Amino acid sequence: MIGTVLQQQQRDLLIRERQIAGDLQTFLAGSNETDAYRTTLQQVSMALEDLFLLVIVGEFNAGKSACINALLHAPVLEEGVIPTTQQVTMLRYGTENQHKQREAALLEISYPADFLQDISIVDTPGVNAVLREHERLTEDFVPRSDLILFVTSVDRPFTESERAFLQRIRNWGKKVVIILNKVDILQTPQALNNVLDFVRENCRTLLGFQPDIFPVSALMAQRAHQAVGHEAIRLWEQSRFNKLEEYLFKTLDQDERVRLKLQSPLGVMERVITQTRQAVEERASLLNEDSRTVATIDEQLKLYQDDMGRNFLFRLNEVENIILSMRGRGDRFFDDTIRLGRIIDLVQSSRVREEFERDVIADSATRIDAAIQELIDWMVEQEHRLWQDIMEYLDRRRQVSARRDDQIVGSIGKQFDYNRRTLLQTVARTANTVLMTYDRQAEADSLSQSLRGAVTQTVLAGAGGIGLGAAVVAATSIAAIDITGILAGLMLVGLGLYVIPARRARAKQDFNEKMEELRQRLHVAMEEQFRKEMNNSMSRVHDAIAPYTRFVRAEQEKTGTMRQRLEQLGQQVTEIRGDIDRLKSE
Repeated sequence: MIGTVLQQQQRDLLIRERQIAGDLQTFLAGSNETDAYRTTLQQVSMALEDLFLLVIVGEFNAGKSACINALLHAPVLEEGVIPTTQQVTMLRYGTENQHKQREAALLEISYPADFLQDISIVDTPGVNAVLREHERLTEDFVPRSDLILFVTSVDRPFTESERAFLQRIRNWGKKVVIILNKVDILQTPQALNNVLDFVRENCRTLLGFQPDIFPVSALMAQRAHQAVGHEAIRLWEQSRFNKLEEYLFKTLDQDERVRLKLQSPLGVMERVITQTRQAVEERASLLNEDSRTVATIDEQLKLYQDDMGRNFLFRLNEVENIILSMRGRGDRFFDDTIRLGRIIDLVQSSRVREEFERDVIADSATRIDAAIQELIDWMVEQEHRLWQDIMEYLDRRRQVSARRDDQIVGSIGKQFDYNRRTLLQTVARTANTVLMTYDRQAEADSLSQSLRGAVTQTVLAGAGGIGLGAAVVAATSIAAIDITGILAGLMLVGLGLYVIPARRARAKQDFNEKMEELRQRLHVAMEEQFRKEMNNSMSRVHDAIAPYTRFVRAEQEKTGTMRQRLEQLGQQVTEIRGDIDRLKSE
């Protein structure tokens, strides 16, 4: 086990790595991400306790099994021109050659090769796209590796599938050594150099790294193990396996293997952090769009309120103009009625009242009622249009969001995605339900009852209301004229000329005051009722989007915390990598 050979400084690094891996697993569990990363982190943490893990990958028929047999100096693994490795095969040290099926897709072989006491070898299925299940098995095991030997062949070097697979390996931050097999089929050294240059250039330009490359012939190595004397030596030299063995068993000494093993989980953690950060940023981007959706609705509601307020004042002015028109007719009525020429008529208060109601009140009540009904119909229609606009906007928003979600690569959290979609659909569904069940007549009746009730209370509460109330005011004003005083004043012309104009002026003043009081009361009552109905309308919309709004705000706060935590974990991984690199120079 690696723990038996670690120095104290290396042990401290190991403890720190385990802590970060545990913290990252806890973070992923709290963010509702997929289980794949948590499982991988558990595996690489456990691998820290195991031997140095050398994983062999490549396309089938590239000679992976043949290269392993050449390293073992024995035909331990089956070879063939068709895919022979159907599962992951792990080779460990054992005093006897034994096969044990550890799992459905994991075969363990023990073999008495000395180097297996320090290194475990993993043979993987071919990574060719034709065998998707084999490729999945291979990729599942790559994150646990400490060093990867990528086997390719000179007859098909650096194929597109190999390039794509190498890119995925590099994404895990693993050290890769390339074995260029089957060099025995090349006719000249120049042909080999051309292949080597081709592989190096493609690694540099397409993958961004310059690997160690070992050209070998597994066939010559196996023949060398079967030959004797000078022939065995000649074949072994032609196989070029001596340089590969020197690299694996001498250059990668114990300290270097420990360093690579300590670095191995870091690449995995860096990839997990990078991809999780991308997922968090995708989540943040979606939430920003959701926040703009909520803000757009709020902005539209504000504009709706402003427009409704301006239009309401215009319609309220129409009602007030009816009262002002009535007040003008009242002034003319008093000028025409309270004068000496109509002294006899003034005594007949019932006749004066009838004239007042006919000429002054006229159809004012009907006109006000009609204006209020128009106001009611207008408010009902505007709220209906508001819900229609909200529904259409949310429908467009959901369509755009669905297309955007389909284009996102990677997981942003299944629970988050489900909650977000569900809430957005719920808001849209609520708006659609309101729109489909919106009974304009019922809404108008309800609003009419409420608004007219407020107006009625205003009329009854005022001393100068329309209809009977206004007639009573007029009659009271006229009755207040002392007929005896007027008759007496006629005998005294000067006094009579004074009394009539004074009484007329007083009657007009009282009537105008009552009309102004009525106008103000109606203005206040209708404005209060309008604001009440507007608040109710806004509350219905806000209540409909409230769950969605709360979700967006809560997730934005959570996303901010996730960003901070990922930044901290990333810094810790970078610090440990620096400490491990310094081990090599000390």
